[in-house]
Amino acid sequence: MREEVMGQEKNVVSRRTFLGAVGGLAVATVVGWGLAGYYASQPPKEVVRTVTQTQTVTQTVTQTLGVTTTPPATTTTLPPLSKFVDIEWGIWSWGVELCNDNARIFNENNTDMKLHVTDLGANYMANLFARYAAGDPPDIYYATPDIAYVVQYRKWAADIEDYFPEARRYLDDIYPGMREFYINPFTGKVHGLCYWAGPYVFAYNKRHLTEAGIGAPPKNYDEVAEQAKIIKQKGICEYPIGALWSWGFPALWYMIMLGYHEPKPGTHFLFDEDLNPIFDDKGTPFFEAVKWLLERVVVDKTISPGIREYDESGITTALGSGTVTFCPNLPDYDIAGANVPELKESGNITMCLNPGTGYAVYHPTNYSISTRCMERGKDNQIAVWRVMQFLGGKTTNAKPDFEKGEYFVCNRLIRQYGVTSAYRPVMEDPTNKEVLRKLKIDPDLLLAQYEKLTTILWRDPVLTPWWADWFSSPSSEAGGRVKPKFEEFLTGARSYSDAEILNFLKEIAEDWKRARKEAGM
Repeated sequence: MREEVMGQEKNVVSRRTFLGAVGGLAVATVVGWGLAGYYASQPPKEVVRTVTQTQTVTQTVTQTLGVTTTPPATTTTLPPLSKFVDIEWGIWSWGVELCNDNARIFNENNTDMKLHVTDLGANYMANLFARYAAGDPPDIYYATPDIAYVVQYRKWAADIEDYFPEARRYLDDIYPGMREFYINPFTGKVHGLCYWAGPYVFAYNKRHLTEAGIGAPPKNYDEVAEQAKIIKQKGICEYPIGALWSWGFPALWYMIMLGYHEPKPGTHFLFDEDLNPIFDDKGTPFFEAVKWLLERVVVDKTISPGIREYDESGITTALGSGTVTFCPNLPDYDIAGANVPELKESGNITMCLNPGTGYAVYHPTNYSISTRCMERGKDNQIAVWRVMQFLGGKTTNAKPDFEKGEYFVCNRLIRQYGVTSAYRPVMEDPTNKEVLRKLKIDPDLLLAQYEKLTTILWRDPVLTPWWADWFSSPSSEAGGRVKPKFEEFLTGARSYSDAEILNFLKEIAEDWKRARKEAGM
């Protein structure tokens, strides 16, 4: 595709594309996360309220994550409430009807309290923080990594483990590479449970590879470059390599860096433990990643300078229409969007482990609880913990049941909308795996990537109050200051050379240092 028309490409996969029916349940592809994560228009279908027993597969939390310093948690039987409690659940503008229906199910089974839903709107982060500024935050709400960091740093959110130590048991059900995200980096305690989480995956068009005479997907990023040249030379695709730009910009660099460098314990790519930049020199992982991408743009011409126009809908449509062959940082659920019947390459878009080391980063959202809610006393604490376990934990008939319950809402999300989870019992449930197959997402390939995940995108070594403004916020499609500076290479405002790459890295390192100084850190 020519650069000048890339930004005008028709996105036939919209934010509200309906896929069809799977097992009698509505399933929507969810393209265009931006702020709200997923957008789908179909109202939730009635759920048969019977409990399906799900086999729980557990693994020991590893020392490398630093989350085994507390004794094993024991189950606590929650006492009855001494008074009626109303809990407010703050959500973004996706799945409002589904959330209200989940609240209905909870309320019908918990008559001593009420859960009510508040839609905080499209500008979710700003509206959430405005509620905090007014002294009236919702009791429980969604937190993307940047939101989670801010509320933890400012102590606006409570660690659920402080009040209910048994919350730590949920770590055993979370895939090892994801566990660290659910640990407050300032306290070492579990801060909340999973709303949804899934890997960024290396997606590719298997038909393009076959037509080019390529027998297998790339095993490393050098092979990505070579395969892209072959595909271009054979006239199959003009610019074989695309990427999710917009809110996927930080993940793109980490996926490439991880391709070359295994994330061993203590690994840092961009900053040291004191938040000093360590990337502004030749030979650093970030230098290598920038050079790799720019060589594809300038030398091989297998990446269009117009790559900067790809938002989530755009890159999903580009894959599904055959405009690109590879995408190194596609959100897992967008494989379904690239395979919808309306698109030319439906059925041809799949994934492989991130080339090289195989490790990938992921995109999570958790449920956080406001400190203000917990300060209202024991009844509020018990009530909101019951809500958190219903939404992101194990229940029987909407009541906490870690030993024998199921992940009711998590299962409902994946079965109706293909929304993936951090929990092994959810992702490995046979019914849920069949849902993924119907969405043309190979569950075995996806679960193989789940086994090789790292939190380094969110723990390098930690997010900061200015990280989103500097790099990019996963809660906003607007990038930080790094992205427009890098785009100078793509527009021709900055020439391509090792010296200019180094200048770019030193400029953004100085920007980081200024931001850190202004923050007093």
